[in-house]
Amino acid sequence: MLRCRLLFALLFCPLSLLQAAELKVLVLDGDAMPWAEVRNNQLVAGLYFDLGQALAAQMGRKARFVLLPRKRLVHSIESGGSDVLCNYLPAWLPGKFDWSTPFIPNAELLISDQRASKPASLDGFANVRIGTVLGYVYAELDRVLGERFLRDDAPSMRNNLRKMMVGRVQHMVTNQFELEYLQRQGLFKMPLHPFTILRSFKGQCAVSRSGQVRVAEVDRAIAALQAQYTLRKILERYR
Repeated sequence: MLRCRLLFALLFCPLSLLQAAELKVLVLDGDAMPWAEVRNNQLVAGLYFDLGQALAAQMGRKARFVLLPRKRLVHSIESGGSDVLCNYLPAWLPGKFDWSTPFIPNAELLISDQRASKPASLDGFANVRIGTVLGYVYAELDRVLGERFLRDDAPSMRNNLRKMMVGRVQHMVTNQFELEYLQRQGLFKMPLHPFTILRSFKGQCAVSRSGQVRVAEVDRAIAALQAQYTLRKILERYR
C-alpha cells in the first residue's frame, strides 16, 4: 500500500504543482505595441509580456498568457479562466473582481489635427465629433459636455489615429503612453495642436476572486518590482 501511495505521488504531484504554479495573464487580443505583439495567436513581446513575466516570477510562478476579445474579458476574470488583467481602471471594466494598487502611469489626452481649428476650451467641443474607443468611459468629457459629447466610436485607438490621418476625424481621445511610443517609432507623424490632458491616472490589475492568486499577493509583487526598479526598467523600454 505504501509503495502504491509513493508511486501515485510521483506520477501526479508534479503535474498538480506545475498547474498551481501558473499565473494566467489575460490580454486583449486586439492590443498592439507597445502593449502587445502577437504572433500565431501567442503573445511574444510588449509591455504586457514583460510585466506578466515579472509579476509571475516575483510570485514564484510561470506566466501563461490568455488572449481574448473584449467581450470575453469580464467573464474570464470573474470565472477564474484568468488570474489578472493589467493596465485597466475599474470604471473601464466593471465586474465582480478585485483591483490592485495603481502602478502604471499614463494620461488621457484630447488631441487635435493641426489642419483643423481647435476650440479654446473643453466646452468648445460641444457637438463636435470626437474619436473615441467603443466601450470606454471618458469621465471628464462626460462631465463637461454631457449630452453634447458627440462620440465617434472605433474599435481601437489605432483605428482613430488612421481616421485622423485621412481626415475622417479632427479630434480624438488617446493615451499619452501609446501616442508617444508611436511618434517615436515614426508610425504617427502628422502635426497636432498642443494636446489637452483630460486626466492623469495609473493603470491597475483586475484580479480574479476565483483564480489562483489573491489581490494581496499581486500588490506585494507590484511593491517588490517597484522597490527593485524592475517596473521602471520595463516601462522605460517603451518610452
